[in-house]
Amino acid sequence: MESSAVEIDGSVMEGGGQILRVSAALSCITGSSINISKVRAGRSTPGLRPQHLSGLQLVSDLCSGSLQGAAVGSTDISLTPGKIQSGNHTADTKTAGSVCLLLQVALPCALFSDSSSRLILKGGTNAEMAPQIDYTVKGCNNESIKIDY
Repeated sequence: MESSAVEIDGSVMEGGGQILRVSAALSCITGSSINISKVRAGRSTPGLRPQHLSGLQLVSDLCSGSLQGAAVGSTDISLTPGKIQSGNHTADTKTAGSVCLLLQVALPCALFSDSSSRLILKGGTNAEMAPQIDYTVKGCNNESIKIDY
């Protein structure tokens, strides 16, 4: 018996990208399908921006998932995850969108893969309203996790 997708209201709390990133990562890790409506409804420009789209596509790639409704400006998306895959995974915001926020959505998923993964993240390193790369690298680089940017 197939379970129904978890319905998520993207306008709750601050209505930004954080609920999108956390929901997508947890979907990938748990194998639960999600439908997110009202994506970034609390922002002056609601809907997916290029960096959010890149993050969703990265998660979908990591879990061999099916992503629907994912386009710049979209306010409704669905993700049906498959099995988390190790290997090389690339995301490019094609803007100054934060690589640290791409890491935020992808790293939890990569940690659950069956072997090592390499995340190749392209975008901004010191974007406004996002963790700075220096802070992220200092906190993450150890013997288990290496970040190249």
